[in-house]
Amino acid sequence: MSPSGSPSKLQFIAALPTFDTDQAAQLVWHWLEDKLQNASGVCYYKYPIVGFGGTEIPDFTLLVRGFQPFAIRCVDLDLVDIQDVADETWQVRDGGKTKTIDSPFAVADDFKVWLSQRFERERPLRNKVSPVGVVALPLITQHSFLEKFNAPQGSHIFWRDGERLENFLKDNECDLTDAEWRIARSVLQAATPINVAGGPAPSKADTIGKAIRVLEKRIALLDEEQQKVAIQIPPGPQRIRGLAGTGKTVLLAMRASNIHQHFPDKRILFTFHTQSLYNQATKLITRFYRFHSDQDPDWDKIHVRHSWGGRGRRGVYSDLCKRQGVLPKDLTTAKAENPEFPLQACCVHALQTTIEPQYDYILVDEAQDFPKEFFEVLYKLSFPPHAIYWAYDEMQSLNAVQIPSTEELFGTTDSGRPRVSLDGSDYPGAMEKDFVLHKSYRCPHKVLMLAHAIGLGIYNPRGPVQMLTDEGSWKAIGYELEAGELKPNHQVTLFRPAENSPNDVTTIYSGEQKDFICKVFDDREEELNWIAKLIVKDIKEHDVSPEQILVISLDARRAKRYMTSLQAKLFSGKIHSTIPGFIDDSSAFAEPDKVTLATVNRAKGNEAPIVYILSMESLYDFAEEIGNRNRAFTAISRSKGWLRISGVGRQMQKVASEIDLVLADLPRLKFTFPDMEKIRRLDATETSRRRKIVRAAKEAANQLAKTDFEALEELDPKVRKELLKRLTEAGDEDQ
Repeated sequence: MSPSGSPSKLQFIAALPTFDTDQAAQLVWHWLEDKLQNASGVCYYKYPIVGFGGTEIPDFTLLVRGFQPFAIRCVDLDLVDIQDVADETWQVRDGGKTKTIDSPFAVADDFKVWLSQRFERERPLRNKVSPVGVVALPLITQHSFLEKFNAPQGSHIFWRDGERLENFLKDNECDLTDAEWRIARSVLQAATPINVAGGPAPSKADTIGKAIRVLEKRIALLDEEQQKVAIQIPPGPQRIRGLAGTGKTVLLAMRASNIHQHFPDKRILFTFHTQSLYNQATKLITRFYRFHSDQDPDWDKIHVRHSWGGRGRRGVYSDLCKRQGVLPKDLTTAKAENPEFPLQACCVHALQTTIEPQYDYILVDEAQDFPKEFFEVLYKLSFPPHAIYWAYDEMQSLNAVQIPSTEELFGTTDSGRPRVSLDGSDYPGAMEKDFVLHKSYRCPHKVLMLAHAIGLGIYNPRGPVQMLTDEGSWKAIGYELEAGELKPNHQVTLFRPAENSPNDVTTIYSGEQKDFICKVFDDREEELNWIAKLIVKDIKEHDVSPEQILVISLDARRAKRYMTSLQAKLFSGKIHSTIPGFIDDSSAFAEPDKVTLATVNRAKGNEAPIVYILSMESLYDFAEEIGNRNRAFTAISRSKGWLRISGVGRQMQKVASEIDLVLADLPRLKFTFPDMEKIRRLDATETSRRRKIVRAAKEAANQLAKTDFEALEELDPKVRKELLKRLTEAGDEDQ
């Protein structure tokens, strides 16, 4: 979430697409925009939701620097349509019939009371912030209204042509300090539940633990892009793109809560790939919903579901099979059909039967990790106009760096047309169909750039293994093309401005511990001992809470062995830990007073102030180079502050050398742009070829090991010598 100061202009954010047809609201906004054109702040349309149990929502809510907060009820009526006004109700004509509505003045007073309650929760704002409820009658003059009725029951009224607006602003000035202004913005954004701790935050800290707490005390604010994702409710499909750390999970949870507030009878699905996100998503949605309503969400209407399900928790696939009356595939069966992507086998299975629509809104986190068949399932589960919002992590897919098109994801109709398209104009209310979040708040500048360079292999001695092919893609993840052209064999320099990575936790810390460490060890035992000792030191000497530490094994095949060994070493130092998915529940992440030990897959979607990555030498595995670089990117980008990377042997020495080259060029990435045809061939065929070579080598080695000694003596001495040399150089990396 944004740590930045006040915005430099008056922002306008529409929560609903109805603004484009709301005549009264458009008139009022025109007046506001004219009078406040040089002001800093934000104007929301149809947000926030007022928690009085009624159906009224402020047409506008404004927080403008220098003025009291105010909420406006816009009355889209001519004078002839108003038949009678009373304290509590009005009689109005609607389509030839008379109906009773709540008095706009009473409703505006409700807005004032509700806003006052929210601001008074914050001690620094008490007796300083006095919200105002306003009624706008943009189609009626003050004179004509008073001629027909008695004096109105409210003093804050905007009449036709913006009468009294200027006087209103003069009468409701409010001078807040920078700190108070940040708190006020957080309240109105409903970002307050994000803030872990309150109170003033010092600028420096002499231990890592104190520095982490300083960062947590800083008031979390949403930037303009983040607010739009959290607040807007587009009437159709929307793709949300952003790097790790742009806040997509939190923002989707806020949007789910807001949809539920606006449309309590609509059915909503929130789904994700990583099991450990289940608890986080549920807690976030609950916290944001309760901020507005002081009630829990209706979990019969809003479903938080893992894509598959497991360990007693319902999932999209398991729910679907239950409704269809068929037995879902278990993991063993699905893996037998599709070893690499078992969920794909499940979705293919589900698509063979009739799928009835179930949901009005579907929110998808970690979209990059789902097979296209899962999106086809979601499309069939959604009612038209298929309001599916999928959040895609740029460069964080465990399978590919390029984002697939909507046609690839959702498929085509019988006539060959894409089922889902993001082409054409934005939705009403200036809601973009393809939304990009540019700023990453999780990782410090150095950490994120290291993750990009390693993930793409920019400084790999053999050259990049993946690449973003155009300037727009680099700009979308926060880089500027400073020199060169993105053409084969051209020298390129990319620059990442510091403002696109605002996390400054390491500048808060004034102690002697390095923010980044890379270590090479001779054997695994030595590496694990070093990690255990450093973690004990973090906790006992540097005031770090155990749950703020995450250890990731890049080598997934041997991760369980490494983690159980590390867990025992930590226990001997009286430090408790959890291993989600292997030994503990897969959703058990960042449990209080426990260090988290995980694979990359289990760590996805989570983060920690201190991240250790062990067995990093796997980056240079011959057969899995592309996959391991994707996993390395994900692992590195879990860090909110401190990063410690380690591994063993010659391969780790190569990793350390590559890292040194990256760090030497920061805040720039300098490289020769690759031939994309070679990159594509590497992605499509080289990995498969390498796997075959490894299998053949293993079979040959096993056969050779069983060969009679006398037969080996018959080998050409040069061949024996070369074979011995290669085996010696390869070493024993299976530590």
